[in-house]
Amino acid sequence: MNKQTFAKLVLFGLAGCFSTVQAANLSIQLPNNSNLYTTTVGSFFDAKIYVDTLPDFAGFDINLTYNNANLSAVSLTSASIFGAANTETFANEITPGNIHLAEAIAGTSALVSGLQITNPTLLGTVRFKALKTDLNNLINFSNPAPEMYTFDNTPFGFSMLGANVTINAAPVPLPASIFLFVPGLLAVFGKRRSKVTV
Repeated sequence: MNKQTFAKLVLFGLAGCFSTVQAANLSIQLPNNSNLYTTTVGSFFDAKIYVDTLPDFAGFDINLTYNNANLSAVSLTSASIFGAANTETFANEITPGNIHLAEAIAGTSALVSGLQITNPTLLGTVRFKALKTDLNNLINFSNPAPEMYTFDNTPFGFSMLGANVTINAAPVPLPASIFLFVPGLLAVFGKRRSKVTV
């Protein structure tokens, strides 16, 4: 290795040590502010789709999959991240086992650049109903893979974090007759005891 090549490697190494790399993140957050959640059959819960660390963010196209035998997607609500007047919606639909949400800054918008996303920012919310008991009900980003774009339509690279929902059986409520049965037993045994003592 010659001296020039060695010097370049050292400079690249130092540049790598002192530069900060920010990776874009796409994640699903459940009601307990985690990607793991436990609920019961018949209950409703929200799965929120968040994006983080994106410079010049101007559009997205996301597909989610879920087990429609155990979960029912009831509604999909966009956060209109670009503002109601600036958003063009390409997809906002639920089909059994799949959710598709795609939006971008509208071509007629007065915006001249994308958003600077530095904190977790809501893209949309999916409301689910738990149908059957099961330990593993994955809600994942799926094929086609999600896409994120800059204002000049350049795609972003990013990491993805899906979610898992555990569904337990709903607790069985006590019948109303139990509240009549217990006082009745006390009355019978209470009278019996009073007869014995007389």
